[in-house]
Amino acid sequence: MKRTLYLIISLLFGAMTLMQAQSIREGDRFFDGSTLYTVREIRPGNIVYMTDAQGDEELTLEQWGDPAGVYRLRPSRNADEPKYGAEFGCRVEYVSQLENKFLQVIGDNDIILKVLPLVKPMDDIAAGSLWYNGSLVYDANLNEDNSVLMTAMDEGEELAFLLFPAGENSDVYAVMEGQEDMMNRYDHARYARRVRREGLDVICFFDWKGSLTDVIQATQIWDSQALNVNQWLAPICGQYKSEGGADVVMENGRVVYRGKEGSATPVTFNGMTTGVIDFGQGGPYLTGKVEVVPTQEGLVLTEVKMNDGEPWFEKTVSYYTLKWNGDQSRFAFASDILLLGSLRRFDKPLLRVMRNAILAAHGYVFQSKDLKTYFEAQPWYHPAANNANIKLSLLEQLNVALIQAAERAE
Repeated sequence: MKRTLYLIISLLFGAMTLMQAQSIREGDRFFDGSTLYTVREIRPGNIVYMTDAQGDEELTLEQWGDPAGVYRLRPSRNADEPKYGAEFGCRVEYVSQLENKFLQVIGDNDIILKVLPLVKPMDDIAAGSLWYNGSLVYDANLNEDNSVLMTAMDEGEELAFLLFPAGENSDVYAVMEGQEDMMNRYDHARYARRVRREGLDVICFFDWKGSLTDVIQATQIWDSQALNVNQWLAPICGQYKSEGGADVVMENGRVVYRGKEGSATPVTFNGMTTGVIDFGQGGPYLTGKVEVVPTQEGLVLTEVKMNDGEPWFEKTVSYYTLKWNGDQSRFAFASDILLLGSLRRFDKPLLRVMRNAILAAHGYVFQSKDLKTYFEAQPWYHPAANNANIKLSLLEQLNVALIQAAERAE
């Protein structure tokens, strides 16, 4: 029972990694960034033998003890020297993570030496398709070798990175420099994986440990400013109470205060949001330009001074708060929209609450005292009978992993 509970908590709160009782199968393909290995046979004694397409490169693993999914690296005919800085006999684990299965070669002191993602069939990325990363829209350009050059513009600067497929119709790509004179904002990624499920079409980027770091999402909209505004507004829209007890409703492009409707226009500069909303002169309470900062309990709005056509602003000493008054979670937006560029707005304590609010919306029962106290005080929270029965959508799972990446960031 304790072991089952540990595995569930590890899935939902750790690095979204669950060491499941899985086995490598014949025909499985693993990519080390340059060579694509195919499992040719599973020999007696649970010996896993895999080679490249020509049979010149080999990897041989032997299942080792319990649990299933743990192997040892073995020498073989065409592999008399170990790869990846490893030694023969070192541990190799088969990891099942969010939409991502991979082998990890582990050296001394539990240092991960190499990650080899499992390659699955997937349609090629379409030429001219658009991909949104939370601030910019990338355009997919196909090359003759089936690689995909992703390009974007940011204030006149050209950005690019290259996705090189592990094989034909592959869901896994090596992430490479695009062009020498173009900046690559994904140079930290070791590989990328395309995922299409539950109405989502995304490319997920993973680091050298196999942990999710970034996601870009397919879109039909070229206007990155419109997408940025929607991302920025998602954590703001909802029902609130003013300090005086008046009802306030924040919606896309408008605000309703004491039954009176007014404008609420996000201020942008060069396609990016500035963190300021312009309420116009509809006052008397919600008026002028204010910086909007989401908090655990609602919003803090600080009046600012700024010049038209300039991205910076000066805060004043005048501020007020709006307290969340919705009939669902303050962070319900995290179950409705993929959190791409919006996470940088939140500090780490708030990110922790947001991440766990995704679970709480499904009734997750918390062991941590502070989380238990906080969520049990929320009128929308209804504890489940069994945490093991809780199922998150793909979007929610991605958001949990993205929030964790933001929490790990310096």
